[in-house]
Amino acid sequence: MKTALLIIDVQNEYFASAGGQFDQFNVDNIAKDIADYAKTAEQNGTLIIGVQHIMAKDYPLFAEGSIGAELHSSVAGILADKPVVQKVHADSFLNTNLVEILQENGIEQVDICGIMTQNCVTHTALSPFAKDYKIRVLSSLCTAPTELIHQIALGALADRGWIEVV
Repeated sequence: MKTALLIIDVQNEYFASAGGQFDQFNVDNIAKDIADYAKTAEQNGTLIIGVQHIMAKDYPLFAEGSIGAELHSSVAGILADKPVVQKVHADSFLNTNLVEILQENGIEQVDICGIMTQNCVTHTALSPFAKDYKIRVLSSLCTAPTELIHQIALGALADRGWIEVV
């Protein structure tokens, strides 16, 4: 089954160490694990796709052109020559070219990882546009503001019969 790995919103805004305003639970370790996983997945034929949240220049988070909106150094190199979808909504499919990228590459399964579990990861997994794909959320490669919020979001996703939480 042809697979894509979505790396959602691994951006400086979520890393205090990178000047971000919205630090997340265990984010440095999760980012390293995402990078390691992406390298191995790519070697195994998985299409790697970045997702980057970009807001208006005057928005308090992810402002266009800001350091916070930039991809974090842990994944920036990996994504340098990969498709990167820019979005303004929690759903990575909504008003983006993600479906076109998946269709052009014959993707049947979408593995999702990134930040924040309870927001962009969940909204992408639950998107009406995701229904044509086997969706897997890679739970150990996602994070949220706290571990509890992360676990609650994963539990809610696991209740959905068509989403696999691994």
